Amino acid sequence: MSIGTEGLVNGAVASPNRKLVLWAGRGLVGIGALHLVYGTVVARSHLAGWIGGALHGASGEGMDELESQRDFWALLGSLAVPLIVVGLLLSRMASTGQEVPRAVGWILAVWVLVSAWVLFPSGFLLGIVPVALLLLAGWRR
Repeated sequence: MSIGTEGLVNGAVASPNRKLVLWAGRGLVGIGALHLVYGTVVARSHLAGWIGGALHGASGEGMDELESQRDFWALLGSLAVPLIVVGLLLSRMASTGQEVPRAVGWILAVWVLVSAWVLFPSGFLLGIVPVALLLLAGWRR
């Protein structure tokens, strides 16, 4: 039996929390996408350089190179893409009736809350909504 398949009953959704997990997944996809869109707008002056290989062997010397590296790690090198992947996986699990391990909600909760505390105010506050949905779904099981 693979992870999350114990919630399947004859192919039907066994959990009443399906919608909570589905919306949590969609929320994570939305937050990741917003992060990428916002970052692309902010870092648009560096995009051509990145495509041209400006960061290959970058030493971090000079203010422009430092800003380019900072913007890269805040955009493409950030957790936005993995956040979208996790959101898509959660949405898929919800739509196929698989139960999400409770640890997923708790791990995301710790990450969101610590990050929001360290960098306040920030977009990490948006993560509270999908985290709350996942924790509620786990609690209601």
